Amino acid sequence: MENIKQIFLIGMMGSGKSTLGSMLADKLNWTFIDIDTELEKDHGLSINDMFNNGESNFRSLESKKLEKMVLKNHIVCATGGGIVEEDVNHKILNQSFCVYLDTSLDVLHERVKHDSSRPLLLKGDKKDLLRDIFNNREEKYKSLSKLNIKTDNVDIIDSCKTIMEYINE
Repeated sequence: MENIKQIFLIGMMGSGKSTLGSMLADKLNWTFIDIDTELEKDHGLSINDMFNNGESNFRSLESKKLEKMVLKNHIVCATGGGIVEEDVNHKILNQSFCVYLDTSLDVLHERVKHDSSRPLLLKGDKKDLLRDIFNNREEKYKSLSKLNIKTDNVDIIDSCKTIMEYINE
């Protein structure tokens, strides 16, 4: 088994990357980093406000942050759901240890249906928008994933245990 010094959590919005990442980092005694939270701190703006300046501008900021994250050791990093959209990010993540939090469309919708902080879900039917995004990204997540964790009806503690067992093999 490779010597894993960083874990990147990838998956759709609402898949639990931030929640699971924080708990996993605590259990490993590593640092937890949420890229979206870091970007909000760096720029003094919400993700929605950053998106108002253009999605491509936001993706550029996200890529620059990811480039800094791969230089750190002993981190659990929750990425933004759309981080897989940029080729430069795909190349970085392809060389990293990525865990895909694989969550069904129905569960994702249930988790985000009342959430107004998701800029890509603000204009139109949330379930339809979510389905389109999911269909566009799912193969990208799977192609980057070294470990696939199904999160539907699975306790977060069990998901952490699965990841820890995998990296400690």
